[in-house]
Amino acid sequence: MKQSILIVEDIHSIREAIMDLLSTKFNVFGAEHFEEAVWYLTNEKIDLTITDIRLPGKSGIDLVKLIQKEFPHILYALMTAYNINEYIKFAKDLHIWNIIPKYSFLDIHLIEVMVEKLLSNDIFGIEKYFTGDFKVHSQNINNEFEEAPNNGIIYKQIKSDQDRSILCGKISKNLIQLGAPKAIQQVLEELTSNAMIRAPRTHEGEYKYQFEIPSHDMVVPLDNIQLMPDDYFLIGYGATESTIFIVVRDQFGSLKKEEILHRLDRHISIDESTGFPKGLEDSHGRGLYICREISDQLIFNIEPGVCTETIAMINREGRTGFKSLSIYEVDPSKKTNQDSES
Repeated sequence: MKQSILIVEDIHSIREAIMDLLSTKFNVFGAEHFEEAVWYLTNEKIDLTITDIRLPGKSGIDLVKLIQKEFPHILYALMTAYNINEYIKFAKDLHIWNIIPKYSFLDIHLIEVMVEKLLSNDIFGIEKYFTGDFKVHSQNINNEFEEAPNNGIIYKQIKSDQDRSILCGKISKNLIQLGAPKAIQQVLEELTSNAMIRAPRTHEGEYKYQFEIPSHDMVVPLDNIQLMPDDYFLIGYGATESTIFIVVRDQFGSLKKEEILHRLDRHISIDESTGFPKGLEDSHGRGLYICREISDQLIFNIEPGVCTETIAMINREGRTGFKSLSIYEVDPSKKTNQDSES
């Protein structure tokens, strides 16, 4: 049985374009404003609502609040033509994990991928964002550095801080030659550092390779880290005609959705007493913010206790517009149901 999606958008052409795209796989309904959306939510079996933030009358954020209160089984996501950073605080306070930007025209394929990830509970893999003969090369993860493939991704395993340093240097040089900005080195450093230092935890939830000083919101990593086999992680890199990308995947799934939004909000919000970001003196969190600013898309896929996959994508043709908010988490109850049906 097809799942049902409600698109709430007051611009007719955009609403129809999204509905046409999704109608081949889903039952799709369209609403122009809050009241019409409520009618569909009340009278139809809706699985996912995608709403513009700014609507005539009550807003998309008002609609999300109503869904959370009256229809808690319905998934939701937002879209906007405005700077998504302006809505990070709302996202943090209301537990909104996905906001799609509307620039030049909608990135239609990004919406399609978001819908399928949310409704299928199948969230991992950068290949979901590309079509055609995109290839995943994961058979030689223990081999030395290889150049980024065309229209594909290659994965390498990291076992130590030395491995990380050498590989990040070679990957960044390769990707810069393909057109990535020099700041790609910082994205590599930050994402791999998180996977090596912040992700590994003991069964008690304590960090393995750093000391935490909670009173000062501070963490101090160990020197010359040699990871235990269970703590090895993967770094993937590659390119298509339009995009350069990095994927970092750990085996812990310890990154929290709430922590991502907390840290982004800290570095986007301004402290009125100083005029600087509230998180300026935080000992961590800047890395995620910086990676998001450098990347055109920064996507987090999380299965708690199992895996965190972070995807950074950069458009080879220049900046594409406002940053999306893309945080996905496997729903264990849905995963159990799917496993029992298979």
